[in-house]
Parts: sequence; structure tokens; C-alpha cells
Amino acid sequence: MMQFEFRDGIRKPHIQLAVLFATLALALIANKLFGDPKDPLNALSPLLGLLVAVEIFWFVTLEVKEGAQKHGWKHEVVDTLVALAVAVMIWFGAQFILSTSTPISAVVSCSMLPNLQRGDFVIVQGAPAGAYEIEMSKAELDSIYSSSSSASYGENNVTLEGSLFSYCVTDSKSAMCRAFVMSPESFIEKKGPFTYRYERCDLRYSNGSQAYMPCLRSVAFRGTEYLTNLSHDVIVYQPVSGDPYSSIGDIVHRAFFKIDADGKTYYLTRGDNNPILDLQVFDYRRGVGNHPVPQESVRGKVISRIPFLGYFKLFISGFFSEDAQCRTQLSFDHV
Repeated sequence: MMQFEFRDGIRKPHIQLAVLFATLALALIANKLFGDPKDPLNALSPLLGLLVAVEIFWFVTLEVKEGAQKHGWKHEVVDTLVALAVAVMIWFGAQFILSTSTPISAVVSCSMLPNLQRGDFVIVQGAPAGAYEIEMSKAELDSIYSSSSSASYGENNVTLEGSLFSYCVTDSKSAMCRAFVMSPESFIEKKGPFTYRYERCDLRYSNGSQAYMPCLRSVAFRGTEYLTNLSHDVIVYQPVSGDPYSSIGDIVHRAFFKIDADGKTYYLTRGDNNPILDLQVFDYRRGVGNHPVPQESVRGKVISRIPFLGYFKLFISGFFSEDAQCRTQLSFDHV
């Protein structure tokens, strides 16, 4: 009798929704309680995330199978096609209203804390994004990506590939990088027409402890210093193929610069919880960095968010685990 009651109950849409949200809640609670990688129960949260994805596929299959048993496969195929057609109409309607090919997205990482959380469902509008606006030549734009960086501190001058911060992530024990961690404000990094200045940012951990780390304070261009500004618009963009960020999918980060280079528009972006610009991230194993973002790769700007709902998309896409950044948060003295 109990088996039949379970089967009848699990077929009801409101019961299925309750099961999905209950499993999601358990995954989030498990991550909160056992998020430390050293905790023996650390694997519980991603396993529950996988269970959410399995439940979604199971409930859809159950619905299709039940419909076929009641009305026949022909009727169920027609119903499924109608549902798909309605979904497509809604999708294209949202694209038209919001003027973007991607009207919705989900936040994958914790790079935008505290303003956007992992699992946020964001609504995107294809409208101009607010940021610092500058003009430069295409050659200058290419140089901020492809040229070597020069770092100076005291009487020392060093030329390096990539960026100072990325280099010190890979060689933290060198004398230069130890000095960078201790006194980042004493370093000046130049790359193409840009001059990068750093500061010490507070780093707060979810367990209540606190530390500090070097982070980008400002970018100087043609005699004007542009400070980190968290009032600029947040944009959604597709990274250039082969860039370090391209394996993640669409990126949701704040615009720092909007660049006019020989009549074409590009963006430089940064996560609110990231110490440097996306442009400064460099993968030394492959010898590649992130390109400036061309306008055609920008989906639009974020105009609203719905907490937690984006987790369903993340779990279906296989993003079950949080990274270490979700347990830390940067704060800037001058912001």
C-alpha cells in the first residue's frame, strides 16, 4: 500500500517541486556545514547537487511515460512538441523584449561576492553598460594583452610574461613575490599604455578569520588614474575561445573599462571578489591569458537577480562543487 501511495504522490507536480527544492536546500545546508575540503563529509553537497540533476531528469521521464500510458505515445509526442513550441516562443519573446540572445543566465562561481551569489538566476538586458570610457588605438589594445609586463619596486625592475599577480601565484616563494605580498603599494606594473597600481585588501574567511592579499587598486591611462569602482554595470559575456575563462562558459563580471579602439568597442572586466582584472589572469601552463572582450561577445548587462534558482541550471550543467573562493571575500579600502 505504501509503495502505491509513494508512486501516486511522486507523480504530482507540486510534490515533485517540493522534492526538488528540499534536495536543493539539503545541498546548500550540507555545503554550509561541511564546505571545508578537509571535512570528511565535504563530498555530501556535490552528491546532493547530482541528485537534484537526476531528480529533474527522472521527473521529466516520469511525466512523459505517464502521459503516454494515459493518452498514447502519439498524443504525448504532440503534447511535448506543443510544450517545446511554447518554451521556444517564450524564449524568443524574452530575447525580443530584452534585446539580447541570452536573456537569462546563472552565476557559476563566487567571483562576484557579495553583490551576486553563486546560484543566482540573473536577467540580462542587451543595453549599453556603464563603465569608464576610454579611447585607444588597436595597436595599444593589442599591447595590453600580448606584450610583456614590467614591474618596478624600489631600485628593482623586472620584465615578465603575463601579469605580476599571476606570476606571483605560480612563484610565491621568490624574493620579488614575497615583497609584493608584504608591500603591494610599492609596486608599479606597466603593460602597453596601462600602469597598474596595487594595494593590500582585507580577505575575510567564512570561518571568521581574516588575512590580507595584494589586489589591483587602479589603472592609469594617459595621465588619468581609474580606481576600482563597484558602481559600474555587471555584464554577461562569452570569453574568447582558448582563453583561461573559456572552459567556464558565460562570465558574469563587472565592467571596468569600455574601450573604443579604432571604431570598435571592447570591455575590460573584473569580478567584485577578484583581486585583478580578467585581462590580467594568465595561464602559464598554456601560455595564454584572457583577451579584451569584444562587443559582439557581450550578452548584455544584468538588470535583476533571483537567488538560488540558478542552481538548477548549474547542477544540470555539471557544476556541482563550489571552489575555494566561495569561502573568502575581498574588501577594498578605497571603495
